[in-house]
Amino acid sequence: MNGWRQKVLECFQAPFPHLTIVSDPDQLLEDESILSTLTGQGLEMIKLQDRASFRYEMESRFKNKDQHVNCVVVSPLEDLRDIPFDIWSNAQKVELRKSSLFPGLSAHVVRQLDTRTLDLLSGITIKGTVSTERATIDLILRQVYGLSYDSVHSLSDCLLLAMRYHRLQCEVPVTIQQYLIENLQHRVKDIPIQDWISSYYAFMQYLQQEWHRFVNDHFPQSHAFWDPEVRAVLSMLFIEGDLSPVSIHHDSFPNVFFWGVSFDDKQQKFEMMKELERQVEMLLSTSPDRRTWIQIARLFGKAKSIALELQLEDEDSSLLIDMEERVEAYFERWLSDHYGSLVTLTDRNAPVMVHKTVEVLRLKGQEKVALIVCDGLSFVQWAQIERELVNDFHCEIYGSFAWIPTLTSVSRQSIFSGEIPRFFYDSINTTAKEEKAWKMAWERSGVPSVYVTYERGLGQGEYDRSKIAALAKSNTKVAGLVIDTVDQLTHHTIQGQLGMYAEVDVWLKQRFLQSLLTDLLDEGFDVYLTSDHGNKESKGVGRTNDGILPETRGERVRVYRDVVLRDQAAVQYSCKPWPGTGLPDDYHALIAQSGEAFVREGEIVVSHGGASIEEVIVPFVHIKKR
Repeated sequence: MNGWRQKVLECFQAPFPHLTIVSDPDQLLEDESILSTLTGQGLEMIKLQDRASFRYEMESRFKNKDQHVNCVVVSPLEDLRDIPFDIWSNAQKVELRKSSLFPGLSAHVVRQLDTRTLDLLSGITIKGTVSTERATIDLILRQVYGLSYDSVHSLSDCLLLAMRYHRLQCEVPVTIQQYLIENLQHRVKDIPIQDWISSYYAFMQYLQQEWHRFVNDHFPQSHAFWDPEVRAVLSMLFIEGDLSPVSIHHDSFPNVFFWGVSFDDKQQKFEMMKELERQVEMLLSTSPDRRTWIQIARLFGKAKSIALELQLEDEDSSLLIDMEERVEAYFERWLSDHYGSLVTLTDRNAPVMVHKTVEVLRLKGQEKVALIVCDGLSFVQWAQIERELVNDFHCEIYGSFAWIPTLTSVSRQSIFSGEIPRFFYDSINTTAKEEKAWKMAWERSGVPSVYVTYERGLGQGEYDRSKIAALAKSNTKVAGLVIDTVDQLTHHTIQGQLGMYAEVDVWLKQRFLQSLLTDLLDEGFDVYLTSDHGNKESKGVGRTNDGILPETRGERVRVYRDVVLRDQAAVQYSCKPWPGTGLPDDYHALIAQSGEAFVREGEIVVSHGGASIEEVIVPFVHIKKR
């Protein structure tokens, strides 16, 4: 490991003290690579948020452990003297600041940069002193982001720069964004450059409308969309689903634009699946981080959804099978190294792990918010749903990591409680306390429970607005809604994911979800849709002969109260013990291998509980009216 991460790691040198407290207001330790390295060296990491939960965490994790445990307490505070005195007085102190990693740049600007920008910044050679704010911003725009704003002269230039800007996969600070807008506005006239840069939604709306005009005018050669660089980025926006193809009733169109038109052709969809496979392979070759894995899950889910739609024969489906095996093998290795470091991470647009959902929604600062949890929804089913929503709604698609084992009582309960499973150990096998936990989570954020609704079991039968509590109560400010249709279909399908695809298609045609979204948006709710876990088609390897020993007998997971019994079972069956990250001390999971299930040998089931990419990475979608 090199660059800025190595400088951070150099602050932690063996032999480690028993207790270290770290002042980290810039959240440098919220990086999975750094956390994985530190925990791999035997350090126990605790994040200090409030004193009560901190005390509980310290006592529950260390009261029965050897006194030689080396603990690192990470504080977001600049002044460590606000740490409880008994901790502060017995600890080694470390201060981490972004500005100290790049001393030749403006500290004010550097502090606003995210880790991906820091990665790119570490890879360039900085000549001379650029300590002023303006010089630092200019260097970052040109050399880090590759946005040479002074070379913009035409509509094609503007489109390409805006496309590159929104494809950066970096969180661009407002200071830098405004600097870029102001400089571009002096160079181009009659182009709404501020809207294009400041709002991805507005830019996508423009591109969608302009694409309609472009197709309807029969692909005029003078249009900016013919520019090869513009066309390359535009193709990805269609392939990933940010833009929707235009339906045409003939096949006489330039082949270079096949991704942007739709005429219900099987070969065209098969070519789209191959392009998605190519993109997944490219991403796998980049040493994926957590954000890249979400990208892979989305692209893979879309490819698999297309394969189910086409009902591919064995020869054609081999492409998807090979891709799935490679993805799962890579993901298993990455998960083993990095899953434990995801627990404390935060992100602005979406929860890194599902228990951060309440925190992310609260930080959005909206007056009214609705969270729809589609129980059991994977990115495969989301790709199918997205096709039905695209004409009426704009979807900003992100992703989150579910809790493993990917069981409803574990992962969905963590969404509504805002807690890691260790903190609801007394109800970890039931969802009966979700409503109370949901209301308590929002009360802690300052929203009285009288303004908070929770309802479950939605999605069955005909949609009836009057039966939706969030809409019936005029004073609702926060709504939690559980649609369990996909999960119900998962547990009752008899024809694998192919049969499930057909059932979801029938359900979507009944328009329950579309009607619910329309009514929530009409009532002024800021609407988000997510899932607690996905699902995986698996083949039975035989039932486990555990008698009454397992606490939970899932098709993809077994849970034991005793670690010895769990490890004995692991030797007998094709499965792997799962580390107890975030789980209660007496909760020991045995996970089935990818594509396998603890059912009758050869039986095909769609289930969950395991650690495959389809089960673990779930959609988190911000939905607006189109």
